Amino acid sequence: MKKLINRSVAVAASFALAAGALFAAAPAQANTVTIKILTPNYTDKMPAYYEDLNKRFMAANPTIKVEHENVSWDDILVKGRTLISTKSYPDILNLNTFSEFAAEGLLYKASDLFTEKTLSDFATAFRENSKYNGVEYAVPDLASARMFFINKTLFYGAGNTKIPTTWAEVTAASKRIKAKYGSRVYPLAIPLGAEEAQAEFQIWAGGNGGRYFDEKTNKWVINSAANVQTLNQLKAWTRAGYTQPNPASTNRTDAFKLFSQGKVAMINASVFFPSTLKDYKSKVDYGVAPFPTARAGMKPITLGVQDYYMAFKKPGNQDAVSKWLNFLYEPKNYAAFLRATGGFIPATKSASTEVDSTLLPFIEQLDNAIFYPGTLGSWGAVVAKITTQIGGGITKDAKTVLDSLQRTAVAAGVK
Repeated sequence: MKKLINRSVAVAASFALAAGALFAAAPAQANTVTIKILTPNYTDKMPAYYEDLNKRFMAANPTIKVEHENVSWDDILVKGRTLISTKSYPDILNLNTFSEFAAEGLLYKASDLFTEKTLSDFATAFRENSKYNGVEYAVPDLASARMFFINKTLFYGAGNTKIPTTWAEVTAASKRIKAKYGSRVYPLAIPLGAEEAQAEFQIWAGGNGGRYFDEKTNKWVINSAANVQTLNQLKAWTRAGYTQPNPASTNRTDAFKLFSQGKVAMINASVFFPSTLKDYKSKVDYGVAPFPTARAGMKPITLGVQDYYMAFKKPGNQDAVSKWLNFLYEPKNYAAFLRATGGFIPATKSASTEVDSTLLPFIEQLDNAIFYPGTLGSWGAVVAKITTQIGGGITKDAKTVLDSLQRTAVAAGVK
């Protein structure tokens, strides 16, 4: 999941937590253990949060030195895998996938780092989504869900009376918006750029019964009939002039900015979008509703997305990484983490009792959440191709594009 500022708002890489330099601990002592931590920058509040957290942690644990890099999402996706491919493992990594590393035997089990009492506080659905081959190898740091946002002024001003619940209603609403505002407004934003194309496609495909992977048959189904139909629908809306130009090269960040400027009437957005609009100082009066489905009578879905903390097995580091992670999840520290990330759904049950009211509609949709096949070790390689190639289906033959991605997935295997 990429938080705006990058999944999309990416900020420039912050290779250290205080103005770009790795912050230093107290002078090294005998038997000092150094742990290296790599995290993504959810918002511009994260560097200050981690600087304070680490300063207090090292004061309480003088024999542990923390070297922490907090980088943009665009950079961490490359840097994280580069470090691992060169066996320069960080001690702790915060990323949106973990199973490929668990499959290689690189990670500690969550039970090696946390007590069962602590683990039981994590939301059950998120714990289940943190397992590889039935074993927890990561813990969720936060979660996100998606809903359908409208600009009320533009949407109702064009004569629409209710938020769409089906693709046909999306088409009808888009037609009215285009007729009312012409080129000044894009009825629908569809960002299929490399930042987070896999999410944009999955939310639409999910409302058509489409998935990337079928858990019942244990097979990749990227080129299913439902997915082909979905990509063709996105293409049809683009050709009709109902979307922003060039969806294949539009990143989520770009689409969010257009909505915040009052140039988009309808958009798929995450739980943190309200805080993003505040960051943009947007005046847009928005509404939210469950995501439209392909046909009437289908159950609305949301895309559940979570990121993870994981610790890599290295000689002599288990106690230190366990202490740091447990320190992070202490109630006061975790509450501050959630505030710094800017509006995600808490991963713990205890924190869910004190959420902002704007999160409640998203939390209510969690029972309808579908997830990426993130518990597969091969998912990392597959999603890397999806993000860069699936947008091509807007200008190319949809089935050809999905067939190519299916071949990539089959070659990656099910592991």
